[in-house]
Amino acid sequence: MMRNFFHWFITAVLMSVLLPAHAVTMPEINAAAYAVADQQSGTVLASRDKDARIEPAALTKLMTAYLVLDALHTGKLKAQQPLKVSATGWQADGSRMFLQQGVPVNVETVVQGMLVISANDAAITLAEAVSGNEKAFVRKMNAEAQKMGLTNTNFVNCTGLPAEGQYSSVGDLLLLAQALVRDFPQYQSWFAKKSFAYNGVTQLNRNLLLFRDHQVDGLAVGYTIHGGYNLVVSSKRNERKIVAVLVGADSSEARAAEGSKLLSWALTNFNTVRLYPAGHKVSDITVYKGAHRKVAAGFLGDAYVTLPSGSAKQLSVELEAVQPVVAPVYKGQNIGTLKLLSGKQEIARQNVVALENVGEASGFGRWLDGIAMWWHNLFN
Repeated sequence: MMRNFFHWFITAVLMSVLLPAHAVTMPEINAAAYAVADQQSGTVLASRDKDARIEPAALTKLMTAYLVLDALHTGKLKAQQPLKVSATGWQADGSRMFLQQGVPVNVETVVQGMLVISANDAAITLAEAVSGNEKAFVRKMNAEAQKMGLTNTNFVNCTGLPAEGQYSSVGDLLLLAQALVRDFPQYQSWFAKKSFAYNGVTQLNRNLLLFRDHQVDGLAVGYTIHGGYNLVVSSKRNERKIVAVLVGADSSEARAAEGSKLLSWALTNFNTVRLYPAGHKVSDITVYKGAHRKVAAGFLGDAYVTLPSGSAKQLSVELEAVQPVVAPVYKGQNIGTLKLLSGKQEIARQNVVALENVGEASGFGRWLDGIAMWWHNLFN
């Protein structure tokens, strides 16, 4: 790959960014595996054994929730739509909201029962509403997992009850949690409810951090005999959003304490800043065999970067363009990498994409550019 570099100093808005004079010290986290990330930049700030296979337990319901919230968003389900509870849903093992067979209950209530108290009867009822039966719904779960790039995940049911062949990883659950937060912000408050009442019974959310930290706003907890106590948690402070996954804690109290340490460490030791607004052109990149000689490169969405706190230093950025860029070029196509540097040290990087389409040139123009590319490669 040939390289095309552009250097310039970041504007004054980034001059206040703090960088470390030394590495950020990570606290001891007493859990089998964990990962913590900044939601805006997507940067994974710390992890341990994030690709190891685990029993997802009730965290499985994060994918169930994703598909159900998508059905609400697209209108396949309506919040006040009545659902009838099947014998399968009514007989569900484990945590329950005590749905009654044949008694209608609206979608919003059932969704909140699943999100707040991890009700298995709610999860099955919603799966049946979306796909007709749980087996068909599980196929949708695995198809969505593939779309998200969850390469270490396989679902067997929609509840997380122990089942042979059902597994995930901390890294995959982090990606899933980030997708939930990103794609369905309108439902975030449902994950943060501290209690849920239905059928004369009030049950508390088992996420203890919701009761101890007003900045925590979700997302799920789980437990298995072999896997221990699990947590997926999100927290917002000063417009920053942190998402963390922790599995294999020794107790519900330890789960909360270790999760709190992860959140506090990430929020205290890092800053997230906006590099460029959506649609901002970083540079023009040469296009070969195209109807236009250049394509605008930048970011379709706001571009954020997460940096460690510490001593203030001046930053620079470097654009490494993929070369040759050959037409046709499509809007959103990855055409380079933007690197953030402190001196010569790379601090972070973001993919840069085409901000517009560039069609193919005429036959003669493509022939001329073919000669130019051959000549350039011959001497480079």
